[in-house]
Amino acid sequence: MMAPRSQKAAALKVSPIEVLAAIESLYADQVRPQGRILLKRLGERAAAVRAGQVALGSIPGLAVGSEVVPRLDTAHIRKVCERCPRIQVVAEAGTEYSALLVGRVPNFIDPCSNDDPFPERLWSEMAVFFGSYQNRGVRLPGGRYACARALAATHLPF
Repeated sequence: MMAPRSQKAAALKVSPIEVLAAIESLYADQVRPQGRILLKRLGERAAAVRAGQVALGSIPGLAVGSEVVPRLDTAHIRKVCERCPRIQVVAEAGTEYSALLVGRVPNFIDPCSNDDPFPERLWSEMAVFFGSYQNRGVRLPGGRYACARALAATHLPF
C-alpha cells in the first residue's frame, strides 16, 4: 500500500557541485552520463553519504534497495545540468539526455559494441570462478550497471 502523498519523503535536490562530481565519476568509469545513469550515480553517492561510507561499494553486500537510496528530484537534476555552464545537455532518444562536460573529450565505452578489449585469460578465469562449487549459488542483480557494481565490490581475483 502506498503512503499518502503528504507522508512521502520529499525528493532530494542535489547541488551543482554534487551533479558535477557524479558526472566526473562517470567520465572516470568511461560511462556516458545519460540522465538515467546520472540519476543512479547520484543516488549511489547520496546513499553512501547517508550510510557514512566513502563509496557505495563499501556498503556490505551492496544490497541497496529503494529504502536506502533516497528519492531524487529528476526534473531538478536536469535543470541543474541545463543551467550549469560546465555541462552541455545533449538530447538523446525520447526524453533521455546526456550531461557532457564542456571542454572534455568523451572517451566512453559503448555497451552495445561487439568489440572485446579483454584477454581470453580473463574470460577463462571468470568461467572457472562462476563454475566453482562455492560460487554456483551467487545471485547478481539484474541490469548491466547493477551487476557490474556488484561484481566490482567483490574484488574478484582476476
